[in-house]
Amino acid sequence: MSPTDRRLGLGLLALTTLAAANPADDFVPTQAERERLDLMSRPEAWFAANLAGPREVVDGQHLDPKLQYHFEARRARPAEVVRKGLAMFHSDEEALLARDWALMTKVTAPMRKVEDGLVDGRGGRIPVRIYTPDVDEPGPLPMLVYFHGGGWIYSGIDAVDRSVRLMANEARAIVVSVDYRLAPEHKWPAANDDGEDVFLWARANAAKLGSDPATIGVGGDSAGGNISLAISRRQLAAGRPTPLYQLLYYTSTDFEPRYRSFELFGKGYGLDVAFRDFMIPLAFGDAATAARAAEEINGNGMQGMPATIVVTAGFDILRDPAHGLARRLERDGIAVTYLNYPTLAHGFLQFSGVVADADRAATDSARLFDTAIRSRAHFARAAEAGR
Repeated sequence: MSPTDRRLGLGLLALTTLAAANPADDFVPTQAERERLDLMSRPEAWFAANLAGPREVVDGQHLDPKLQYHFEARRARPAEVVRKGLAMFHSDEEALLARDWALMTKVTAPMRKVEDGLVDGRGGRIPVRIYTPDVDEPGPLPMLVYFHGGGWIYSGIDAVDRSVRLMANEARAIVVSVDYRLAPEHKWPAANDDGEDVFLWARANAAKLGSDPATIGVGGDSAGGNISLAISRRQLAAGRPTPLYQLLYYTSTDFEPRYRSFELFGKGYGLDVAFRDFMIPLAFGDAATAARAAEEINGNGMQGMPATIVVTAGFDILRDPAHGLARRLERDGIAVTYLNYPTLAHGFLQFSGVVADADRAATDSARLFDTAIRSRAHFARAAEAGR
């Protein structure tokens, strides 16, 4: 491998096919987890009848009754429990949070193949998990390089395993899930460096993986969407091909609480202002560095960025900044589809197994990505052939 290839993360150091192709074989709930799952699997009418208060309506949006029940229980926690919960985000108990993400995510159809690998990046070896769906389709499949959320300080490929399998199945695409470095040990821009290295490796190795370098998209939820945007920005700045498409779920584009959604949902809906204030110094070090990170994403305009699907939740502090991103993309001539799911909250991909609207949002957005990236690839090839 040349020094340039090593710097750009083009080397695959290991690739192991996993024994289990179905996540049901990998995740065994504890008794307490089973009780929680059984509770949240009850019919929606049960929750509507057992809420502590009336159905919550904010900004003309009706919160899903299951999510309201969930948030009512969270709001009742003593302050000391909340403080301990925040401390878990960068402690040895972080694995419990990853299990929480997996617990209520929908179990989808088995993959044709699931492989774990290590990509040689500039900051060290980057774990990846590669999902190939069981699709009866000739020729290469599109690829999505995907980055999990977690505020840059927690979560990983195991936590989003089920949601990524759902994406791969519904989008009929190979998905490369990336275990990028986390803060506070590895502050910004470590995650962006890892993300770019894996994207460049995916382009260089697309054919070996069953894809095509011209049909690779990037995507992620929350912090992972931010990483995706940074990758596209960096390719533009370097004069390299950008991803063909971006799939962004409740993505952070601006870290300042100056939006109306911060006022409406800043407390009591999962992701809140308190977590934002807790996360900024861990992930970036200080507010000035966080501002530089936001500038890398927002720049002076969106010209040249890939076509994008922006997905938001109605009860989320990040709803309005993400909507603003969609407006800026559209204003600068970028094809963009904006989807807001008004009954849902931040992190809904991890409720697809128990909340009907979360299942619909996860499924419909992945299917839209399927149609969108294939259509764009078709027209790009036609334009190339016509030259």
